[in-house]
Parts: sequence; structure tokens; C-alpha cells
Amino acid sequence: MKKIRITADAVLAIIRGIFEDEDVNITVDDAEAPETWQGKTVSEILNVEYYTFKHRPSSTQDAIRNILAAKGETNELAALNCAFGLLTVGEIERLFSKDIDTVVLSATLQYYIQTDKIKLLEYLIEDCNIALCGLRIPVQFGSETRRAVVIFDRPNVGDIQSAAPFGEMADVDVEVAMLLYPDVASYSDYTINISFTDNGVEKSADVPLSSFSAAETMTQDAVPSIKARESVGQINLSRATSFVLVFEGYNNEFINYITDKALTPNSTDNNEPLTLKITRSGKTYTHSVIVKDHQITVNADTGNETHTLTLVKRGMKNGTT
Repeated sequence: MKKIRITADAVLAIIRGIFEDEDVNITVDDAEAPETWQGKTVSEILNVEYYTFKHRPSSTQDAIRNILAAKGETNELAALNCAFGLLTVGEIERLFSKDIDTVVLSATLQYYIQTDKIKLLEYLIEDCNIALCGLRIPVQFGSETRRAVVIFDRPNVGDIQSAAPFGEMADVDVEVAMLLYPDVASYSDYTINISFTDNGVEKSADVPLSSFSAAETMTQDAVPSIKARESVGQINLSRATSFVLVFEGYNNEFINYITDKALTPNSTDNNEPLTLKITRSGKTYTHSVIVKDHQITVNADTGNETHTLTLVKRGMKNGTT
């Protein structure tokens, strides 16, 4: 595994990619927002020119000329709505290993932005944290791919200038923490969905997992070698597939259904089929399963209800799976 070179430009490219994600860069439709904001995305309204120390912003005159050329504006005053964002990279820590490239770094976004946009910037940063919470997102450093966990701190408003060329401006700092992992499959790559029938109505729900495991158990037979009968090899005669899911007792349609089934005596058929869909890295695998074991534990220390559910692949007595 090649080590990646950390640069401010590469970090800024990752952050700008997050800001442009459709779940973050939403279109403003708030009726109480200014009329000039209506129908525009958050990034369009903020109108921030991002840069690093290597690529400094142009002069005000050049900025006006470039913005007018890009947007086709006829009103030169529209360019004065531009804001600026400088990214600097702080501390970088690497895992001391020749095989694994894990990096922890901090960065700072220093905004020079109109005061009436600060609230919108706060929404942008909060939406980033909501969209990224618990996820390792794929990022690119040259030809190398890594998985990143990105955490934004809240905007910290500093000095306010009431008579700046771009209006009433504020210095706003946003601290960013970034953890870069090798490109491996992780918890965030898995989604577990279970379909079931409740009182004749087909339903499905995602299971918020604490852990998940899948096992394939083979039944084997010893086969002697033709040339050396004292030596044997093995062949697989059959395979059994099982899945173990551990999750909290959230108010989820499937969790409430499976709990009701476990606690109600003689409630349903023990061989009632469930459809298990496992999504990993964009691929979905579908299995018809039945419940083998279901354990419910209520803990006094946490106050939570915990489930351990074992599912096995469903068979048919006179047929195949």
C-alpha cells in the first residue's frame, strides 16, 4: 500500500465534494428566507470562493470580472456578494507501519463572509455532520483510494467588520477533523433489510445493527488419494448458511414485530419465511430465511433492550431452497 501525500488542496477537494453532495447542498424553499435566496442551492447563496495558501484569491477587481464572466451577470454589484474561505491544514499524525496507512489530521476553514449568511453556513455544517455521521466515505489522493471519517465543528464567529467592501463581514472559523483509513469494507458499507408479513400486510424495514455476522458451515467427507491411499483429501457435501444480527430494541416495525412474535405464546408458524436483503458496497444479496434463535435481553446498567437474532436459510421438505 502506497503512502498518500497530504496537501491542503487534496483536503479542500474532499470538503468541497461534501458541500456539493445533494443531501447537503439542498435548494432553499423556506418561505421566510429572502426572495433572492428562493430556488437557489445553499452553495449558490453562500457564494464562497475557496482557496489555499498555494492558490490565493484574486483581487477584488479580478474577482468581480471572473464572477461576471462565469455567471453572465450584467449588474457589477452582484459580484460584491462573494465570500471567501481559506483552508489550512494543521497537525498530521500517521500510524507507524509499513503496511497500513492510517492518518489523522486537523484542518481549519477560515471564512470571510457576510453576516446575514452565517445562519445558512451553520445549517450547511450541521447538515454535513448529519449526512456523514458514522460513515466512512471513499476519497481520492492521486491514484490512491482511502476511506475518510470527516467531522465538522460548529462555526465560531470572531471579528465583525461593519464597513467592508463586501458588506458587513464576519471572520468565521470551522474546525475540521479527518481520519483516513485504508480502503476496506466497513460497518458503513452494510445495510440489512428484512421483509415480513404482518396480519396479511407485506412490510419491510432496515435493521439498525450493533453487529452482524454470516457463517457458512460445510459438511465434509474424506476422499483417499488415488496414488497414495493412506493420504486423504476432503470434499464438501453440503452447506448451511446462518446469520446472526445484534441490535437495540428501537421502535422499528420489524423489531416490534419480531418481539411481539417472541413474547406471544403460540402466535405464529415457527417456519414463517422472512426475506433478508444484505447490501454491501452497492451489491444486494437476497435470502429466504427463518428464525432459528431469538434472544431478548433487558439490561439494567444501560436500560436498553438488546436482541440477538439468528436466521438460517429456509429449506423445503420436498424440494430445494
